[in-house]
Amino acid sequence: MIPTIPIWRCLIKHLLANKYESLSFSVRLSLFLVDLAGAVLFFPCCMLRRWHRRYDPRNIKKILILRMDGLGDLVISTAALREIRKGFPKAEITLAIGPWSQGIAPCIPYYDHLIVHDAFAFGIFRGERRIKLGQEWAFIRRLRKDRFDLGIDLRGDILSIIPLFLSGIRFRFGRDRWGGGFLLNNPVSTDRSKDVHEKDKTLALLDALVTPVTDRELELRVPEVEDAFVERFLRTYHIPQDVRIVTIAPAALYSWKAWPPARYAELISRLSKEIPCLVFLVGGQGDKKILDSIANQSGVRTINCSGLLNLCQTAALLRRSALFVGNDSGLSHIAAAMKKPLI
Repeated sequence: MIPTIPIWRCLIKHLLANKYESLSFSVRLSLFLVDLAGAVLFFPCCMLRRWHRRYDPRNIKKILILRMDGLGDLVISTAALREIRKGFPKAEITLAIGPWSQGIAPCIPYYDHLIVHDAFAFGIFRGERRIKLGQEWAFIRRLRKDRFDLGIDLRGDILSIIPLFLSGIRFRFGRDRWGGGFLLNNPVSTDRSKDVHEKDKTLALLDALVTPVTDRELELRVPEVEDAFVERFLRTYHIPQDVRIVTIAPAALYSWKAWPPARYAELISRLSKEIPCLVFLVGGQGDKKILDSIANQSGVRTINCSGLLNLCQTAALLRRSALFVGNDSGLSHIAAAMKKPLI
């Protein structure tokens, strides 16, 4: 007998899949129920919006932008950050990010002030288990004190929309993809049934902000001091200017996103035989052991840069590279922003 699934259940799963980006049906259903309860609770506020002062981009003086999730997510948002800067050239822009993304911030010249906040809601995905209520409250108090005119959540997640709402900002824009849209007075939805790059989903916010998009490319600008550091670093290892550099980032935040180390070692060995090149392995200090193992298994000369280069310096090295190979990680997005061929 062929098992059947009720039509209503299939319909609900399909509708929720178009609205929420989680792969888990139970998570999508939970977000839907939270949004439903929130919509009922905040219905009076929604009705009062029509009497509030309307959004006019010409009146915006202070802007808060939240992107506190991953390093790669911040890099993907550089196109939107640049276009927001263009659209509000006289506004004072504050960017709030997580500490894991702080290293790449000097390569993003589209903000005036930077807030680095270790949000528990996103730190939990990195193994953080302590709930720092005092730290979260201090963050919200700081946002309220700055009296922003406009708040933008580039992630579209109830975990970052809540502090945006509690900050008391009058105009709150954000993507409605991970719940919490009822706390925004200008939620922006995207149709998940269409194959749209994450960068373009973020740029969709610009339409709601009444700001034209003139350039959709990711962009990182490496400070000259970091370029100079990398040049000295290469000279230390006696690397000629004309050598072909291949940069490989074998590590990832989640192990299930990473290719097995033995495969990377095999790849490096084959590359050295087929293409005249020198392989640089990049990663954080915690990746040194696995990168050493890959280098030893490959049997050819490689340069292990784990812990030796910060993120801006890694971007400078990527600019010198002919090819980047890596997993789904922040470094892969940095390579894309540096306009390098990548696998």
